[in-house]
Amino acid sequence: MLFNEVISFVKQDFNWVAYLYTFIFICAIIFANYHFEFYNKIINPTFYKGVSIPTFFVFYVAVYFSVAIPTLLLRHEFHLLKQSKFYLKSLFFIALYAISIGFFEYRNWDFATFTTSEKYYIIKLLSNLKGSVLVMLPLFIFKTFFDKKIDGLYGLCNNSKHLKVYLLALLVMLPFLVATSLTPDFLSAYPQFKVWHFDCVFNLPAWLYTPFYEMFYALDFVNTELFFRGAMVIGMAAILDKRAILPMAAFYVAIHFGKPMGETISSMFGGYILGILAYQTRHIWGGVVAHIGIALIMEIMGFFNYYVK
Repeated sequence: MLFNEVISFVKQDFNWVAYLYTFIFICAIIFANYHFEFYNKIINPTFYKGVSIPTFFVFYVAVYFSVAIPTLLLRHEFHLLKQSKFYLKSLFFIALYAISIGFFEYRNWDFATFTTSEKYYIIKLLSNLKGSVLVMLPLFIFKTFFDKKIDGLYGLCNNSKHLKVYLLALLVMLPFLVATSLTPDFLSAYPQFKVWHFDCVFNLPAWLYTPFYEMFYALDFVNTELFFRGAMVIGMAAILDKRAILPMAAFYVAIHFGKPMGETISSMFGGYILGILAYQTRHIWGGVVAHIGIALIMEIMGFFNYYVK
């Protein structure tokens, strides 16, 4: 069923020039990032210079419109390029995400009464929680006033078409995820919550504060799906229709810079397919299930590799 949804979309949307351009552009920015260490040398240092929010905004705007505008031009859909709401709405969404990613001040908040481990733990929780405040809440307000016709909160709705198939697909992917967990890049990145770096947080046992962190970690993926497959696909489709998918996919790849290259490359295909399914079904639950499922499996395998292997 999911396969049929993807095939149906591609048949209607495919334009070989637009798709080829997008593929070459994404490959080029991936190469530039990992060959010249763009993220590590240019983007990451801005967190400590206090200019991370405008840096991320400019970077994400450049990536998004470098695909959105040329692909519309290549399709000769000039009427979409003339719509001011296309630019205003997409810039607003991108600004929200740039603020969410670039907001770094919470790391300097005073936690004088906490131990070093407790302060580090709270900072990690805030890192995953900030998306709910800086993305989900503004999207709720924006949707309430400007996108009233869209069901639910950009795909967070009662509709759950094909959800069982997503769960089956996750099960099929399990052997691949286990194999991936044995690679050097994976071993250096996961688990995201390295419990062995913490020493008795708030006098609680590790089996209590570790699941609490993982709950916040999972919530952050809900925000990711809400933004990329919700706002950037379902929200922007109100203006661009099917043409919202390709620029979203490029944008989604860009947020993976700083992660293992294999993960970034896979995000190109994963983002595109999840975008199609969100467009076709008008909900993002499948992406939420897939994202959280994969993330938690990776976490579990990371713990397994450290404690058991």
